[in-house]
Amino acid sequence: MLIKMNRGVNKKVSRFSLQNMLSNLEHRDHPSAGPYLRFMNLTGYWHPRGERELKINRLKQVVYYIVMFFFVSQYIRCIISLELGALLFILATAPFHLGTAKSILFRKDYNDWETLIDYMSTTERKQLTDKDAEVHTVMNNYILKNRIVIYLFWIMAILCNMSIFTEPYQKNMIVENGTDIYVKLFNFYVPFIDQDVPPGYYYSMGLQTVVGHIMSAYVIAWDSLVISTLMFFAGQLRISRVYCTKVVDPQSKTLTHRNIIKCHNFHISLIKHQKLFGRLISSVMFIYLIVISINLGSCIIQISSSLDDLPVLMASLLFIFGCLTQLLIFYWFSNEVTIESQSVSYGIFESDWVTMDAEILKEIALLQYTTSKRLAFRAGPCNEMSLTTFVGILKTSYSFFTLLNETN
Repeated sequence: MLIKMNRGVNKKVSRFSLQNMLSNLEHRDHPSAGPYLRFMNLTGYWHPRGERELKINRLKQVVYYIVMFFFVSQYIRCIISLELGALLFILATAPFHLGTAKSILFRKDYNDWETLIDYMSTTERKQLTDKDAEVHTVMNNYILKNRIVIYLFWIMAILCNMSIFTEPYQKNMIVENGTDIYVKLFNFYVPFIDQDVPPGYYYSMGLQTVVGHIMSAYVIAWDSLVISTLMFFAGQLRISRVYCTKVVDPQSKTLTHRNIIKCHNFHISLIKHQKLFGRLISSVMFIYLIVISINLGSCIIQISSSLDDLPVLMASLLFIFGCLTQLLIFYWFSNEVTIESQSVSYGIFESDWVTMDAEILKEIALLQYTTSKRLAFRAGPCNEMSLTTFVGILKTSYSFFTLLNETN
């Protein structure tokens, strides 16, 4: 495996240590995406070939449909009731409900995701077998950064979950106009149980907690794979630049020609799969952009009205921090892919291209044109995933907050 957690350390590591547990998540067939595919396999998202008919995977599918039933029931209740409060209740936990779209679209495009992941892993395994130290260094750097970012992301997600799921238990019951109102996590349809009063309320809360945690696992698994893939493309674009710097061999015109073909094919394949990945995440990112823009505004309203309630205030602040961090990670690394794509062709000018004859220079010019294409991801038809768009989302959220504040 490329990443060794105990690099340079000779002493024995306990099998129950964090270091050892993280190293066990690695997968030799998937150098960068290994831990996240294991997590997705645990949630039932990912089904490695040869394991799809196992009873445990069938059980995971049953659990998935049960979770979807409860979440869809909330949307149906919202539509039937036609109440603004029901819609705001859904927006208050928007990241969980985005898991519905992520799960459905991932399953719809499963074959395309499988093609993309196979390409990523095959490319990295091939590069590991090469004896190019510079390529290995780039891979080590982006995979190590990958692990640091996503493991920290997991910690943040766990803390946000704890905040969201403990808030109703802290309040438990509030009194409004002399009536006892029991606070819920979600507004699921649960047959044969009155969710508004005990003991049905407690049965319902137990169910909501379990189902909510499962949906949270779906969300974190999808997000982890997407972040990992964004970092893969940024890293591979750096490797493409490395290939460009070595494309010319002053001693051999034939070898230079072969290097140009290899570099061209590698970059074309990278562009092809970047477009595939962009298509796979575009719809979800567009939904995410709209929902989060509205959700942040409503959360700010909640904060401004909860200044005297410290638990609610802290939970709301942590929730907003989690949403903004999640959004920033997506747009930051998407923006990084765009920046790296614009610097690939510069590698050609770091080679000994001036020593080549006119025939090779024509091929180098075509390679330069191919590698100079700007790559970007889009959230829907109009919004590029960049830091500029991220700032625009913050402005939209503030505008929505102002509108809600004036309406209230």
